[in-house]
Amino acid sequence: MISSSTNKIKYFRDHLEEIKEGTGQLKVIYSDLDGTLFNDQGCLVKDAEDRFYLDAVRLLEKVEKKGWDLVIVSGRNKHTLRYNAQMIGVENYIAELGSELVYGLGKQVHVTFDRDARCHDITYGSRDLERIISIMMERFPGRIESRMEWSRYRSFNALFLGDVDMEKANEVLREAGYGDLVFVDNGISKLMETSLDMEKMHLINLMPAGVTKASGLALDKKLRKFTQDDCIALGDSPEDLKMAPEVKYFFLMVNALEHREELEGELPKHDNVFITGEAMNRGWNEVIGSLL
Repeated sequence: MISSSTNKIKYFRDHLEEIKEGTGQLKVIYSDLDGTLFNDQGCLVKDAEDRFYLDAVRLLEKVEKKGWDLVIVSGRNKHTLRYNAQMIGVENYIAELGSELVYGLGKQVHVTFDRDARCHDITYGSRDLERIISIMMERFPGRIESRMEWSRYRSFNALFLGDVDMEKANEVLREAGYGDLVFVDNGISKLMETSLDMEKMHLINLMPAGVTKASGLALDKKLRKFTQDDCIALGDSPEDLKMAPEVKYFFLMVNALEHREELEGELPKHDNVFITGEAMNRGWNEVIGSLL
């Protein structure tokens, strides 16, 4: 466990009254899916231990009646997120780790960065993506994998799975001439099967450098005239933590502490981040249920 004394970890349960008072003008909840509202197998109705768990589902109606807009923020593409959004009864979502902001189940789609400034094409079937897959699997044998079909229907990024040092992976990218791209670790997941033999599989996204989930939040706030005080966010990875500066409070699911090394350097940078006592959708329920 990371030391709370040296790294300023704050647990949600210890600051509940302060947080409830500070969310009096809440309008929007930005929520990650896998490992947050869903378990790490992409399931809404089972918890981290694979037991049926419906408490978080029951809160969705209460959130709607309260007038809070639940916005999904995910590494998934906008086509997949449409079905996810329909399943839980919401309409707005941010896809591909902040690359696209979608309103009304696809009626409006906004790209959050300057697509014309991109130097390389990493969409499905592209030569750049084929080359990067080959390079990464050669440089990190048995540690990372990607298949072209995993990136079908993605607009701006590509999906890899595995467990590699992100700093080293990005150094390989730069050496290969892809300095305008970056690998980011989007958390531990059991969503997909691979040929890799490892206990903990990470979702790794290849994407335009400079784009984060915060990019989607910033554009949504600008377009809908939200202030920081109107917003909270929930997530389970260091990548999700990048949303913290855009919101009043950020809630990190306790399962995020799997990423100890990355969090040690990042948590002290934020005074609005609180750790849940429970994992995944139970942690989500802990926060939203308390605020309701």
